[in-house]
Amino acid sequence: MKPRIKGRLPPFVPMVKATMNSPAWRALSHGARSLYIALRARYNTKLQNAVYLSGREAVKELGSHSHRDYVRRWFRELEYYGFIAMVRLAHHGLNGHGRAPHYRLTEEWYLGKTPTRDFLNWDGTIFHEQKRPADYQAKNRSRGPDVRSTLDQTGGPLIDQSKQTGPESGPDVRSMSEHDGGPDVRSITSLTTPLLEWRTPAVIQVEPANSNDESNKQVTDYDLALGLVSSDSRFLFWRGC
Repeated sequence: MKPRIKGRLPPFVPMVKATMNSPAWRALSHGARSLYIALRARYNTKLQNAVYLSGREAVKELGSHSHRDYVRRWFRELEYYGFIAMVRLAHHGLNGHGRAPHYRLTEEWYLGKTPTRDFLNWDGTIFHEQKRPADYQAKNRSRGPDVRSTLDQTGGPLIDQSKQTGPESGPDVRSMSEHDGGPDVRSITSLTTPLLEWRTPAVIQVEPANSNDESNKQVTDYDLALGLVSSDSRFLFWRGC
C-alpha cells in the first residue's frame, strides 16, 4: 500500500501570483474576477482543454446577486482585457440543445500551444460599454414624464430661448420659427367660420307680379328667409341702414 503523503491539499483552483499582480487584473471588476475563477476551475492541465460555462450555470455558481446580463458583460470584460479568448461560438449540439461558447485561458497551455498571456499587452484603456438607447429611455421613464432623454440633446432648439416670447394668443403672437417666413400670424380661434358683422335689416321694395294690384309691400331680409314673400314677385333691392 502506497503511503499517504502528508500535507496534500484537496482539489483547489490555482491562481498564478504574476497574473493577480498584473495591471489588467487590478482593473477587472469583482464579478469578472469571480467568473474567471469559475472558468479556471474547469481547466485540466493534462487535457489542455478549452473551458465553457453557460449563463444559467454561472448565475447558480456565482450566487444570487448575479444576473445573466451581468454574466454576459463579465465574459466580454474578460475577453477585452485578454484573460480569455473565444475558440468556438455558441451552437446547437447533436441532441438539439444549445452549447455555450468555448474559451481558452491565455495564461495556460491550449492543445499543445504555449500560453499567449494577452492581458500583459493591455494598453491601459478601461473597459466601458455604451448603453443601448432603450436603457436610457427606461431610466428616464422611471424619473418622470417631464425628463427628456439624453439622446434628444443632440440637436439645438428650434427657436432662441433667450428671446422673450409673446402671449399664448392675441395679435402680438409671432411665428414659432426663428426665421420670419411671412407676416405676423393672427390669434387662433376655436370657431370654424368667421363671425358675421351685424347689420340693420335691409328694406326691400316689392313690386307685385299682378299689375292690377297697385299696393306695394315692404319686407325685410328676415321675411325673405322665412318665405313670407312669393317667389314669383319681381323685387327691386336697395340697402337701407
